[in-house]
Amino acid sequence: TCKVNFPDPNKLHYFQLTVIPDEGYYQGGKFQFETEVPDAYNMVPPKVKCLTRIWHPNITETGEICL
Repeated sequence: TCKVNFPDPNKLHYFQLTVIPDEGYYQGGKFQFETEVPDAYNMVPPKVKCLTRIWHPNITETGEICL
């Protein structure tokens, strides 16, 4: 299950995503991410940060996504 929240309706390039897995290792967890899509998007990737403290090989201790 995913939910999207736009804290400022005038800034559609910045939003928060809440993910609640229905199955797998993280089932029952609630994970929040913030996403900022830059003006130069398509040439510059979006910035995504995990706001929920989690151990995952692609997420640093401070929440940066490493892909």
